[in-house]
Amino acid sequence: MTHVSQSIRIKLITILLITLFSFSYTQAGELSPELQVKLNIYKTKLTKWAKDPVIVKAVMQANNHKTKMDNRTWKKLSVSDAKVKPFLTSPAGKKLFAWEQDKKLGKLFLRDKTGNLVAGSKKPAIFNIANRPAFTKAIRGKIWNSKKPKADPTTKLSSIQLSIPVINNGKEIGVLHTSIIAN
Repeated sequence: MTHVSQSIRIKLITILLITLFSFSYTQAGELSPELQVKLNIYKTKLTKWAKDPVIVKAVMQANNHKTKMDNRTWKKLSVSDAKVKPFLTSPAGKKLFAWEQDKKLGKLFLRDKTGNLVAGSKKPAIFNIANRPAFTKAIRGKIWNSKKPKADPTTKLSSIQLSIPVINNGKEIGVLHTSIIAN
């Protein structure tokens, strides 16, 4: 075998192995190594952000007030509606919007202890996520992420969901939730 054909053979085998390796990640429902690195970076960032005094204060205030909004009513509201604006323009909403500007995140939402929206970088598709893993896992003190990319309900972009508990005095009081864009 000539040196050139051996080199081509090695390249083809390498391409085949990389393709099979990538395919096995997709088939197993695991994240690609590149997406796992991105996820780990945002786990660290969200953990820090969840301790921000503006974020903690907003959740504590929301936990002391009853919200009279349901998902059906929320879906009918436009982003410019007077009932939506406070969630986007509050100090916490402005902070979430600023953090989201790195363009690797599709959204950032802050939730109270019952899953209701406290603040957001944009209007979420759903006001209360109390029965979704993004909330149920994080409110119990666990960092949670989806296992594979799929279309985000709010942004429609292929994303990994990530949720971090917001903790005050050692107790879970809310959840900081994002989507990490997969592409």
